[in-house]
Amino acid sequence: MKKIKLFALTTILLLSCCIGLQAINSEALYQKITSTYGSLSSFQANVKQDNYFAQIKKDISYSGNIYFTRGRMVIKYDKPNVQRLMVKSGTVELYDAQSKTIFRSRMRPEFGKMNPVEILQLYWKKSTVKMLGSKGNVTEVSLKPIDDPSISQMSAFINHKTGIVQSLSYIDTSGNRVTYTFSGIKTNARIPEAVWQFSPPKDVQVVEQ
Repeated sequence: MKKIKLFALTTILLLSCCIGLQAINSEALYQKITSTYGSLSSFQANVKQDNYFAQIKKDISYSGNIYFTRGRMVIKYDKPNVQRLMVKSGTVELYDAQSKTIFRSRMRPEFGKMNPVEILQLYWKKSTVKMLGSKGNVTEVSLKPIDDPSISQMSAFINHKTGIVQSLSYIDTSGNRVTYTFSGIKTNARIPEAVWQFSPPKDVQVVEQ
C-alpha cells in the first residue's frame, strides 16, 4: 500500500512539473521579457563576453560592466585589456586602450537596438523559437532566424519569473560566436553620471568606419 501511495505521489509531482513546463510557452516568455525591459528606467550588471573566431579558431574573453538607459549604452571592459563601447544616437564608438584608437561607425540597421536584450527581442519575432527546458526559474530558448544574412542561431537563458535575461549567445553566418553573461544585475538603480563621460588620451587616433 505504501508503494502504491508513493508511486501515486511521484506521478502527481511529475505531472505538476510537466504542466508547469507546458505553461511556459515562447509567446508568454517573450511578453514577459518585453514587459520587464520596457518598464526599466536603467539596467546595470557585470558582463562577461566570450568570443570565438571561427576563421582563426581562437577564443577571447572580456569582462567588465554594462550600463544602459533609454537611448544610450556603455560597456566597459577591464580584462584582458581596457575597452569602452558607447552606443548613442545610432552611433557606435569603441575605444581600445591598447592601440589608443577610437573606432566610430553608424549602427547596422539589424543591430539598431541599444543593448543585447533588444537584439534578442528583435530576432524573436523573425525566428523559429524552441523552448529547450527549464531548471528552477530559468528557461533555455533557442532561436533560428529565418533567411537572415547575418545571424544563423541564437540562444538565451531567461528567468521566466522576472523576465531578466541571464545570458545570450549568437552565431553569425561565418561561424563566429559571441556570448554575453550577466551577473550582479541591478534594475532601476541610479547610474553615476561619470559612466557616460569619457575623455580619450590626447594622442588617440580616430578611425571612421
